Amino acid sequence: MIPSKRWFPTTLQARVAWFDNFAAQFSKVAIDLGFTAANVTAVDNDNAMMQFIGASDLEVAAYEKAVGQYRKIFTEADIGDVTPSFPANPTLAPPALGVTAGIYERLNKLVDQIEAADNYTTEIGAMLGILPKGETPNQPEDMKPDLKPKAQPEFMAQIAFVRGKTDGIALQIQRDNEDAWTSVGSFFKSPAMIQLTPKTPNTPEVIRIRGRFLIGNTPTGEFSDIN
Repeated sequence: MIPSKRWFPTTLQARVAWFDNFAAQFSKVAIDLGFTAANVTAVDNDNAMMQFIGASDLEVAAYEKAVGQYRKIFTEADIGDVTPSFPANPTLAPPALGVTAGIYERLNKLVDQIEAADNYTTEIGAMLGILPKGETPNQPEDMKPDLKPKAQPEFMAQIAFVRGKTDGIALQIQRDNEDAWTSVGSFFKSPAMIQLTPKTPNTPEVIRIRGRFLIGNTPTGEFSDIN
């Protein structure tokens, strides 16, 4: 099978270049999307095979052209012209990674899983090259983080997020009945870890969290929903 041409290139060399970018970007977002290190390795291995296929295709094409030139000189040259040497045979050896047939089918299934992931966004789709042609990611001013906070021991809060093409996220908290929001820092890798010191020891407290994406060090786009 061949993945949809709505997002997958139609020529071999374009597919090879596409796959190289896909593998590089997938390694950056895989964990946030719920995939494992083994999934990343599998994509890297398929990419290594794609790079070999692309390089060997070019090498075989160059060899075929050289053989054609050899034939042409031998048959069409004038008597006394220099006799050419036969082109050296190409040396091709696929990477020893245990990759099995079915790269495109594996890719297609993986893309379906990526698009179904809870943290998937059009920004991630654009990074990976799986956004259908004609569909564009949100502009920076329209982007809105999706925060997934989780309480941790010792008054720590863990906030998972997917930064996509942004540089990170700026987080703020609001405590109990306060009206003001207080910055708790900028975070450039998910999950963000925040230390929360109780205002009154051994007294329950309501903490609300929100955030905005960062472009460089500048907060950009909409605030997330309040968690």
